[in-house]
Amino acid sequence: MTIAELEDRLPNGFPDSYLVSISADFASATCCLEIDVDYDDPNPNVFRRMRLQLRGISFIAMEPPDPKDSLPVEGAIWISGDPTSEKVLPDLKWYRKSAPPGAFFYSFFLRDRNAFIHLAATDASLEHA
Repeated sequence: MTIAELEDRLPNGFPDSYLVSISADFASATCCLEIDVDYDDPNPNVFRRMRLQLRGISFIAMEPPDPKDSLPVEGAIWISGDPTSEKVLPDLKWYRKSAPPGAFFYSFFLRDRNAFIHLAATDASLEHA
């Protein structure tokens, strides 16, 4: 399953969510993101901690924050996410050629940092933390 397919199963997707942590295990080609997802069920600002597990990781790129913005010192980072496009990752077509068959690309925009985290994996799952 892809991150976009998992996002479609959430009431509001990933917009207005908060990234709590990210960890990668390169030896096992896995990555885990803990995200407070806006669940609005139907109350506004109801968040649930979810664990996004990625397997078959072939690409992780974390852009540096915009130097013109102040950096939050602590707390979760306000994010939104979308399948990666050439607009946000200009060399995407080259990365796709190098990725394993069946790999998908997805990008999280770190709103507080005005930067992206780009990921490629072959499988994703989402569970309550």
